[in-house]
Amino acid sequence: MKIGLIASLVRPDGSTLDQGFVLDDALKLVDMGLEVHVFSRSIRNRFRWRKIWFHPMKPSTLLEYFKTVSELLKYLPVQTALRTPSQVLSDVLCVQSLREHIKDLDLIYAYSAYPEGLAAAIALETVKASLTVEVHGSDIDIKPDLGYGIRRYKGYDAAVRWILDRADAVIASSLNLYREASELLGSSSKLYLVSKGVDVDRFNPKTSGAPIRRRLGLENARVVFALDRHTRWCGFEDLIAAAAQVCRVRKDVVFLVGGDGPLRPYFEMLAADMRIRRRILFTGPIPRLEAPSYYAACDVFVKPSLVEENVTPVIEAMATGKPVIASDIEGLRELVADRVNGFLVSPKSVRLLADRILYLLENREEAGEMGVKARETVEKAFNLDDRVRRLIQIFEEVVRSK
Repeated sequence: MKIGLIASLVRPDGSTLDQGFVLDDALKLVDMGLEVHVFSRSIRNRFRWRKIWFHPMKPSTLLEYFKTVSELLKYLPVQTALRTPSQVLSDVLCVQSLREHIKDLDLIYAYSAYPEGLAAAIALETVKASLTVEVHGSDIDIKPDLGYGIRRYKGYDAAVRWILDRADAVIASSLNLYREASELLGSSSKLYLVSKGVDVDRFNPKTSGAPIRRRLGLENARVVFALDRHTRWCGFEDLIAAAAQVCRVRKDVVFLVGGDGPLRPYFEMLAADMRIRRRILFTGPIPRLEAPSYYAACDVFVKPSLVEENVTPVIEAMATGKPVIASDIEGLRELVADRVNGFLVSPKSVRLLADRILYLLENREEAGEMGVKARETVEKAFNLDDRVRRLIQIFEEVVRSK
């Protein structure tokens, strides 16, 4: 089977936090015998890497642009025109590029309903390949009180509904997202629940964190690690406030904050204002190949997020045998069992978050037991092999019924 994976930011170095898991899926699909093509806006030329074909999603010519605009007017609900002009332009520029390469593929797998799913759905109006869309978070979930989710706006809501309607199958990675998608579809007949998964060989408790500790000068420190995209929903503002409380109690603790994003300068300034800037290391993007060593280097992993987004680092930390402190929200509850393989803390509960961090640092034996159970959780329910095998089953069903 020949399949195309559409993920706007992915590239072989896998340094983008929210797209690195796409490479893991792609490599495992190749290992299981599929021909895989990846389409991305982050690469400039077509090339092959580890048996995976990478294709750039290049801008269209002026003629192609107007041709695609006319198709948008033909296919899409009129409400979708209410999106921002820059987004409409971005969507249009990718469609023709996709069409050049998907003619011989059996199936397209879009890693979000929007924008990847939209470009795929329009391109497939004239190509006979199947479409499977995975929903992740902001493309389908809405949290009005937090200003979260593109579907808060009519144009994007109409676009997402149109995309899911056109899809031959829809994948949800959590029960929360499954319920959201089911409500939008009005049925669960083409909806599948397939959890995220990680490579349990690559992320394992035997990995050494010593090289990272030496590089960062943390040989004698207790390390608390967090990895997420730096946005208003990642919860790092609360983490930094909790770090200030922890640092007043213990002088041997260092916080590693990985990832990048629009609010990174703000978080760095906040740490400086709280006079703990030397106790918090902002690592920036973490290369895919180094990620296991970062998890291995920490004593505790923290996910203080306000929304269900970018949950893969939680699973990776658990696979590495680390106890996790996560927000008590939908999605994360499916990963972390309170007082079993970690702790659940109400979002924005700074004092409780600090207390839980201190507890795990002070009770090494119990923290170790939680880490063992975290590893067991991943082996049983979030193994990449199981995820990809299930995806292949769905792909085969969809292609047969097309």
